[in-house]
Amino acid sequence: MLSRTFKSVMIALAFGAITASAQDFDDPIPSRRLTEYQMPPATQTHEFARVPDTNIVLLSQMSNSNLVKIELDPTTEEFVALHSFPMGKDSGSGLHGVWPSTVYPGMMWLSLQLENKLLLVDPGKESWTAPTILQTIDIPAPGNGPHCVFEIGNRVWAGLKEASKQTGKYYVFSADVSNPTDYTLYECLNSPVFIKEEPTTGLIYVTQDSDSSIMRIDVSTGETEQLPIPPSVGNTAVGMTTAHGPMSGVWFTLAGNATGGTGTFGHIGSDGEMEFFQLQNPLGANSGLLHLADATTEDGGPALWILSTSLLSEDSPDALIHVTFDADVTSVAGEEYISMLTQNSKVHRVVPLDFTVLVSELSTFTLAQLTYSNTVAGQWRPTESVSGSAVNAEA
Repeated sequence: MLSRTFKSVMIALAFGAITASAQDFDDPIPSRRLTEYQMPPATQTHEFARVPDTNIVLLSQMSNSNLVKIELDPTTEEFVALHSFPMGKDSGSGLHGVWPSTVYPGMMWLSLQLENKLLLVDPGKESWTAPTILQTIDIPAPGNGPHCVFEIGNRVWAGLKEASKQTGKYYVFSADVSNPTDYTLYECLNSPVFIKEEPTTGLIYVTQDSDSSIMRIDVSTGETEQLPIPPSVGNTAVGMTTAHGPMSGVWFTLAGNATGGTGTFGHIGSDGEMEFFQLQNPLGANSGLLHLADATTEDGGPALWILSTSLLSEDSPDALIHVTFDADVTSVAGEEYISMLTQNSKVHRVVPLDFTVLVSELSTFTLAQLTYSNTVAGQWRPTESVSGSAVNAEA
């Protein structure tokens, strides 16, 4: 039995510890919140993008070819309303790609993969306003199946995901925005997904997932070149984004296969060489990385948002990963892992907004929203509060 004196000492020490801890909370408490918003039921929730200079986000659901319009609170970016609209001739039109137009401010590009069409639409100013189709571009033969759609300069681009009915081959489509009859079909491998421009050289890069290669296009000459992904680092190139400043170039992800991924992503700069980076935290060792976005901020420095997905393998977790780099962007400096609330949801795309980050969950008709308060991404590190050895010692 403890002596009265020893008990008094222990109580005094405990009170002192509580007092010392309380002093740490004079400043606002940092927090991180992940919220899931349910969309209308669908089995394939795909691409989404914000309509520039508005509080409206457009989301495609391919399985029923519906376009969901989401209204955001202008201050918090929380979801306040949503409405759904059918796009195409019927529910089998295959609405997939969503991308904002710069040539036509306020307008949005959509792709109807199974109708073999691109649409330029006026989304309407309110969440309940039905989109208006302004222009329809029929993909010319032998092209088939526009998947993701992008506008680069004065041209609209689409990776044609379906094999050609005429040749059995795959193509990338590019057309002048104001004159779609001025188009080019670039033959490629199976099958093109993301299309981005390297900002210094103006060269176009295309990920081709099934054949695990990246195609480089010189639009001035029409010449193309394949950059195969070395099997030693991973496979299945999917996501790609353009970055500027210290991150300048195109960044891409490797999604792995049915056994998982290798936690590997890559970069191509103005020299045209592929450089690979690998996640160092054991949480990312088997991650199949599907999509990514530039996360660079003034407070946090050069960084990426990267999605680990269960799309190809249940051994790969559904997670949003914030990766920071050293000042020269030559090595990974830090990794922050945010596990999705719903696992096996096959997370699909990530899009940063002004203050929050959105993630689509392909198989659960859900959009997740990540919010930080009193802290910034990359500085939220709860794993550092207890070292790995301390956790093991208490197990």
